Amino acid sequence: MHRNHCELLVKASHSESKERYGYERLHAKLTAQGHDISLYMVRSIFDEHDIKCRRHKRFKVTTNSNHNKLVYPNVLDQQFDAKRPNESWVSDITYIWTNEGWLYLAGVMIDMNYFE
Repeated sequence: MHRNHCELLVKASHSESKERYGYERLHAKLTAQGHDISLYMVRSIFDEHDIKCRRHKRFKVTTNSNHNKLVYPNVLDQQFDAKRPNESWVSDITYIWTNEGWLYLAGVMIDMNYFE
């Protein structure tokens, strides 16, 4: 098989796999499809064109509910009908992973269903 044809084949197959296959898995896929291409050829094409497989990070649990710390009661109990201003405020925080590391996001809702 000609080198240029192999490069096109590897690049196309890599794109079809949504860039998730490494050179070994891609080689197995191509040989299963009947293409005569060596593992060395696939690896050298990966290296030459700086092709990398995308890896998903494992889901990291950020909440630990098994603790002895204070848990505030649910005083609204899904009753969101406010009768006057400032009667009910609801807030929550969450953690978001970014390129800068973990960032905290806090949201506050005031007077959720109060209309004057």
